[in-house]
Amino acid sequence: MKAVKAVDSAGTVDELRADLAARAAENQRLRSELSLRNNALDSASSLFLIVDARAPNHPIVYANRALAQAHGYEPAELIGQSVRILNISNGSPEEAAERRVAMRAGRSVRMESDVLRTDGTTFRVGIHMTPILGADGRISHTVSVGADITARVEAERRKTELQQRLHDEMKERERLSVELQLAQKLESVGRLAAGVAHEINTPIQYVGDSVHFLRSAMEDIQRVLVAYQDAAQALLADPAASAALAPAQAAAAAADLEFLNAEIPKAFERTLSGVDRVAGIVRAMKEFAHPDATQHGPADLNHALETTLTVARNEYKYSATVETQFGELPQVLCNVGELNQVFLNLIVNAAHAIQESGKDSSSGRITVTTAVAGENVHITIADNGRGIPPEVIEKIYDPFFTTKEVGKGTGQGLAIARSIVVDKHGGDIGVKSRVGEGAAFTITLPIAGRPAPAGK
Repeated sequence: MKAVKAVDSAGTVDELRADLAARAAENQRLRSELSLRNNALDSASSLFLIVDARAPNHPIVYANRALAQAHGYEPAELIGQSVRILNISNGSPEEAAERRVAMRAGRSVRMESDVLRTDGTTFRVGIHMTPILGADGRISHTVSVGADITARVEAERRKTELQQRLHDEMKERERLSVELQLAQKLESVGRLAAGVAHEINTPIQYVGDSVHFLRSAMEDIQRVLVAYQDAAQALLADPAASAALAPAQAAAAAADLEFLNAEIPKAFERTLSGVDRVAGIVRAMKEFAHPDATQHGPADLNHALETTLTVARNEYKYSATVETQFGELPQVLCNVGELNQVFLNLIVNAAHAIQESGKDSSSGRITVTTAVAGENVHITIADNGRGIPPEVIEKIYDPFFTTKEVGKGTGQGLAIARSIVVDKHGGDIGVKSRVGEGAAFTITLPIAGRPAPAGK
């Protein structure tokens, strides 16, 4: 029996040794495979990370060399550290919540994040994160594969900037094309208006000269009539003369000579006033529509504003009363023809804003103010119309932007006005407005003209 037991004992030992040898071989194989996996992952350019999702602070259980070096570490420095050491942003709370819901459902998620390195520099990383679920259905680990996408993001940014620049240049070319067409149209209309004004001016002079002559002649006739009336009064004592004067007295009574003597001079005054007004409008049209070149010269801006108000009167006379508060201005070096366009646009816009607010000439008001401020002059055109909403005020100088109904506005007026004031005259144009109370546009122009470009 002892011999049998010895054999059994020896067999058991041999089996244990064989089992241990097999286990050792298996462990060696697993270590070799793990080393192979680690070497393979360390040689990869992708960023690879495994995090324990169940342990507190979510420690890192594996990080390949590319990931560690991208963040400024060695791989061994990261093992056991909280994943927060990598400074990966989770984005907004809403985005983070959406990712957690997807991960708990076993779905992979994608995200991009700006990451801060240990040396203070940053890079952009794209991450594909996959959950590993345990037997209980809960996430045990997360496996993340990422890549440094800084170069790609920068390339996309440059591409977007290039596209935006191209879009802006195309928009600017379109704006310049429209501005050129409008300028050509205004030049044609200006020449036509100047021609019409010239044609009107001659007959108006004839009418004015004739009315002056008739008034002078009527004054002479009235003196003769007075003399005859005095003579007739003296002859009334003679019965024979009185009978002869009866028809003349009847004619004077029928004509209401006393009324005519009082009203005819007033009629001449009204006629001459109308002729002067037409002549003033004609002069304003000729000044306003004069086809200026691109030359800049000294100009009286107060006079230019008066001229523009005369030309624009038909736009505002039924909707607003105009008040002028002109300060003493020096001659300003400018292209007054271009500035007339700016003034006209702002005055017409003010009239339209007042009309849209429901006011009329008794309650609507346009105020034009000028003043000197240091080396500049300020021209303010204000109204008490409907005002400009805050969400619109940033867009009013954009080409083609308009709040007016179709057919009433092209969206070019303020864009061209800004171009004339800022680009061509080196000035500035600003606006202050409150909805329901009105708007005030202020133009600032250098008295000495547009500054010369740097280096010239």
